[in-house]
Amino acid sequence: MTNPPSPDPPDAGRPSREELDRQVRERYGTWRDQPRGLACAVIAAFMVLTTVAFLFAVIAVVKAMR
Repeated sequence: MTNPPSPDPPDAGRPSREELDRQVRERYGTWRDQPRGLACAVIAAFMVLTTVAFLFAVIAVVKAMR
């Protein structure tokens, strides 16, 4: 059983691709608009310090077991 053809064109009532792109840019911005710099440096420093602390903890446990 097939559906009868729709009297409306397939894109009736839908915004254009350009309009959708504009709405997304207004809502979310672009990747270039996201905060960087100091925040990335803080996150990287936290990751490095956490890794170093974990390694020291592992070494301390290994030495304590000897």
